[in-house]
Amino acid sequence: MTNPLPLPFPAWRTLSQWHENQRLIDFVATTPGQIALWSVCLLLLYPGEYLPLLPLMILASRLPGQRFPILSLGGGTLFLWKRFQEMHFTAPLWIVADTLCIVGILWLFFQVARNYTALPKWLRNSPQIVLHALLWLCLAAIPFFPSGFRHDPDSSLYLHFSFCLSIFSFLIWRIGMMLYAGKRGQLKNARFVDHLSYTLPYLGSTQVPFGKGLDYLNSKQAKQVLDLAKSQLAGLKLLLLAMLWQVLLPLMDRLTFSVANHDHAAIRSLLPQLYHIDLLTTLPVNQLPPLSILWSSLFVDMIYETTQLAITGHLIVGCLRLFGFNIFRNTYRPLLTQSLVDFWNQYYYYFKELLVDFFFFPAYLSLFKNNLKLRIFTATMASACLGNFYYHLLQHFDIYIARGVHLTFEKFASYLFYSVILGFGIFYSMLKTQQRRTLPAPVYTPRMAYLVALRNIAGVWLFFSLLRIWDHPSSHFLQDTRFFFTLFGISF
Repeated sequence: MTNPLPLPFPAWRTLSQWHENQRLIDFVATTPGQIALWSVCLLLLYPGEYLPLLPLMILASRLPGQRFPILSLGGGTLFLWKRFQEMHFTAPLWIVADTLCIVGILWLFFQVARNYTALPKWLRNSPQIVLHALLWLCLAAIPFFPSGFRHDPDSSLYLHFSFCLSIFSFLIWRIGMMLYAGKRGQLKNARFVDHLSYTLPYLGSTQVPFGKGLDYLNSKQAKQVLDLAKSQLAGLKLLLLAMLWQVLLPLMDRLTFSVANHDHAAIRSLLPQLYHIDLLTTLPVNQLPPLSILWSSLFVDMIYETTQLAITGHLIVGCLRLFGFNIFRNTYRPLLTQSLVDFWNQYYYYFKELLVDFFFFPAYLSLFKNNLKLRIFTATMASACLGNFYYHLLQHFDIYIARGVHLTFEKFASYLFYSVILGFGIFYSMLKTQQRRTLPAPVYTPRMAYLVALRNIAGVWLFFSLLRIWDHPSSHFLQDTRFFFTLFGISF
């Protein structure tokens, strides 16, 4: 991995790494330090959706040996309750039935993973394929349900079946991690309740499992008092950063973008008015602003979207660190990386890890073993392209199941194109990285090294800013592609 652009002020590292100050760590390990820590956390989390986790975090800090059951039972209950509220379920009997169904599905797969060696050979060889085939068989049954069952008050059975199926779809990758753990023989003495810590996730609203599976969480778990204090300070730092970005983003909207509600009639100000990508791609050619505004909007909107992702990741990872799991950040300085592959690694770390675990390594370990370049290409396209597209297809089917939204290929054409170009770009970047490792490192003066780093960063920004044209909420392949050509003065 290439080094990010060095910061111009060496003293900044000392200031930014205050959570690693040993005196501060020693203080947080004391009772007064814990009181101060949780008081600050209360101020930062209030009144957000993660505030209910605060009592669980405090309890886990007092009972570190029960950290997993506390996160599992407490977080799992909050997860299910949040889902019931989203679906407006109030009948106690149905809530109990749905809970038993969802937990029963997880328990069934836990038993399958725990007795992995006793499974038939065909199932041991392809557990993930069988798991996803089972989900698609359930999805295929939906068209045979009575029409209008989602909104028919007399079709409660079908409504709650679709709810449990949507949860199954949401948890599919976490169940896959459980099967991988069983394949590695890690579930022989495991407790089912511990696996609920990541299979019923209150932290995170997407299918991406932040913190991955139980083995990864356990490897990052604080074992000593000082380790816990260090993890908690690291979590507090992420909450503070998330709060800072949450303050800056609306300010950025007001000062930089043309009216936050996407009205393209710009309010005149001293600053040039820029636009979000999802608005620009929908404007007729004769209403587009000048090219300088278009290109500026591309780059600034990428910064804006990256900051949004960082806020979400910082809140989730920050809370897990406060629980005592000092896991890696989800977003870590991607805008300072100097290669496409490094940006991809540091932009959405846990999504990248999901693609690597479920698509890259299976392809890399089984295909084209005698041709390294073709092997890497196939594994990269399997993960960054096919796996990436399949994940988002499945994620939208979760919406289809829950809300009955009809999906067509037209809605996915842009993201399919995005995935193909992303796969080729990452493969090219991996090859360039390997080539640099085999050649002597060029000798630059400090000034020239800084300029080279800036050039590399600009190339990364250019690639991902342009690629985002095909990845936004209002994507439509033809209008996205038409907008791409207008950036170069070509209209059609």
